[in-house]
Amino acid sequence: MKQTILEKTRMNKSHKVRNQSLSIVCALVLFTTSATLSYAESDTEIGAHLKDNTCISCHLNEVDDDNTELTEHFLDGIHARRGIFCADCHGGDPTAEDEDDAMDESAGFVGIPEREDIPEFCAKCHADPNYIRGFNPNLPTDQFAKYKISGHGKLLFKNHDSKVAVCTSCHGVHGILPPDDPKSPVYISNIPETCSNCHSDSTYMAGRDLPTDQFDKYQHSVHGIALLENGDRGAPACTGCHGSHDARRPEPSGVANTCAQCHNFIREMFVASPHKAAFDDEDISECEVCHGNHNIQKVTDDMLAGGDESVCAECHDSDSKGWAVAQEMSAHIITLRNKIDSISHIVDSARKIGMDAEDAIYTLKEAKNELVKSRALVHTFVADDVSAVTDVGLEKVKEAGVSGQELLENFDFRKRGFLVSLSVILLLSILLTMKIRAMNGSSNVSE
Repeated sequence: MKQTILEKTRMNKSHKVRNQSLSIVCALVLFTTSATLSYAESDTEIGAHLKDNTCISCHLNEVDDDNTELTEHFLDGIHARRGIFCADCHGGDPTAEDEDDAMDESAGFVGIPEREDIPEFCAKCHADPNYIRGFNPNLPTDQFAKYKISGHGKLLFKNHDSKVAVCTSCHGVHGILPPDDPKSPVYISNIPETCSNCHSDSTYMAGRDLPTDQFDKYQHSVHGIALLENGDRGAPACTGCHGSHDARRPEPSGVANTCAQCHNFIREMFVASPHKAAFDDEDISECEVCHGNHNIQKVTDDMLAGGDESVCAECHDSDSKGWAVAQEMSAHIITLRNKIDSISHIVDSARKIGMDAEDAIYTLKEAKNELVKSRALVHTFVADDVSAVTDVGLEKVKEAGVSGQELLENFDFRKRGFLVSLSVILLLSILLTMKIRAMNGSSNVSE
């Protein structure tokens, strides 16, 4: 049997020595936590818990480094800062000095929960609106209900699959941090790696009908680059598409609705297009079939009718109406794009030589906006819709081109005028010099 706290105290010669050492530990813990955490109880209140809680004092003073580290980790977490300590989850008597009394079942001690019991274990608090409201009225309390219908929850409760993710798999165990803390494993930019702990492990995922290369693909996708490299927290992580507590693999019919959370304008155009009914009949994932899922790349104009990069060619034969529409839309877009590139060179040249090209630059920007619109309108799969927008863009390009050309011509005119003026001034200077010399010569002869 392990020694009781009282026996440990005797080994330290006196209660005074024990209290002094515990005070030092409390001070150190307070120093390390108060510097980084400010979202709950005061340091004085935390110190009172540390002083009176034998669970904390015993585990912090144990020879077992793992338990000491675990306890220090817990004290860094949100629960400790909310005044929720060991006995609130594990039960027992945190005032008892004897270890057996502290962990007596009659005192409600439940110890370490089984993995399958963890979701319900956490839900005792997190699914109780009245209890949670005392800490954070905005914290949702439906996580457990969502988890039960998730892919993870169904496998856990129906198949008793102990390898699926439970609360602690994502949030951690003792040092749990709020989701808006950058050190939390469920902070938006940390979520992909947190999910990949399981989903990228081919050994751990063996026997499941799931790939293990999602994270690698995501890192190189437009979404992954935006979030992980550029720090754009508006970009979707795994939970943005699959959900968090209710995470599941989207059905084909649900993919487009998932994408529409961000790309709603594109979704509305597709719904009104002739492809919508065809995709529904074939039970095809709307956005995914052209753009992919985890490895979504930046779209290019070549995706329409650009040879090997054409996604339209994957379904439409070269003599089909669909392919003809794709080529027509592509031609309108490329024509506008090339005109913009050409006129941009003229306008930029005028700007570089010091001409006031702001009006031309603004008009050209309007043309570029029309190009963006036309690229979006390909989701209507109506060539006339695309051409109506590109025609507006071409008018804007023409206007910018006229303005840019006038600036260059104006510059040439000014340059010629400057050269003529400079020549006249130079000629007058020469004549004046000759006149002065002649006058000086006549004066010398007279003398």
